Formats: sequence, C-alpha cells, structure tokens
Amino acid sequence: MGKRGTIVWIFSSLSFLSAIHTLEAILALFFNTEVILLKSYPIINTLNISPDTYLLASAAATIAMWGITCKTAIETPVERFLDRMLLDAKQQSEIECEMVEDNRSVLDIMSETITENNKVLAQTRDVTYNIRSELVNLRSLPEETHRLSAEIEELKKEMKNLKQNFKKPNLCPSCGNMVLPRFKVCPYCGENLYMTPQKAVKMLKTYT
Repeated sequence: MGKRGTIVWIFSSLSFLSAIHTLEAILALFFNTEVILLKSYPIINTLNISPDTYLLASAAATIAMWGITCKTAIETPVERFLDRMLLDAKQQSEIECEMVEDNRSVLDIMSETITENNKVLAQTRDVTYNIRSELVNLRSLPEETHRLSAEIEELKKEMKNLKQNFKKPNLCPSCGNMVLPRFKVCPYCGENLYMTPQKAVKMLKTYT
C-alpha cells in the first residue's frame, strides 16, 4: 500500500505539471501569449517548438500521466480478486497451522499413552514369565513327590530291617557280646566276625 501511494503521488504530480503545460500551450496557440514554462527547460527551449507541437506533446503527456495515475490508484477487479484469494489463502494457512498444532498436541498425548502402555506391557510380560516359571515348577512337583514317596518307602524298609536286626543280634565269638549282623568287626574287642568252622565250634563249646 505504501509503494502504490508513492507511485500515485509521483504520477499525479507529473499529471498536474503536464496539465499546466497543456494550458500554457492552449493560451499560446489561441491567444498568442508568451510561453514561459518551456524557458525553464534549457534543452527543450533550444528546439524552438511550435505551439501546435507543444500542445500535442503536453496533452499526450497529461493523458498518459493521468492514465498511469488512475491505473495505479484504482484497484482493478482482477487485482481485487487476487488480493481476496491471497487473503483467503493466508487465513486458510493460519487455520491449517492451528490444526497442525492441535494435531501435534494430540500426537504428543498419543505418544505418551503408547509409552505408558509399553511400560504396562513390559510389566505384564515379566509377570507372565514369572507365572510360567512357577507353573513349570508346579508341574515338576508330582515327580518330586513321587521320588520322595519312593525314598520314604526305602527308608521304611531300612527301618524295618534295622528293627529285625536289633531283635536278632549275633554274638561275638571272642567276647560274647551281642553284635548287629551287619557288623564285620566286633565293636567291643575288635574280633573279625566272619565265622570260620573253628570259631563256630569254639563258640558252641563255650556256651554249652
């Protein structure tokens, strides 16, 4: 707007000067008045321009300058349409910028939600892994129980054998003390408990 105003002011001033020259040419042509304004232009004054030529030139310059002034000052429909399109485009751009900002905010919220969901999923995965480990341990419990039951049965058999051995102890052929059958050496005298025929006869004579 400032540039257009400057151009309008310049060409309107030139139009005014051209109109003054045209008026002077009309007076000089029809009323034989003296031409004064041309004397202020030394180069043009040396050309000895006739009043007819002066009138035509000044009138043409006035029309041209006034046309340029009007063309610059008056807004044409095309320019008005273009300005309106530019204004609409600017407003649309501002609306789109606001929409982009809103979408960016929504995307930020979605990103935060996805991050939180990833954390929850990671925790759920860890809990699931722990539960699976516990289930594997629980699956092995029947086998462990069966193995422990078998060991308990073996211990029961061993205890039963020990009780029977305590009820029927052997006698040491050397010192005569009662010794468990599983002993190979007498814990009292150190005699070898593997029976030989001589030791068996000697033990029978001793107790008869």
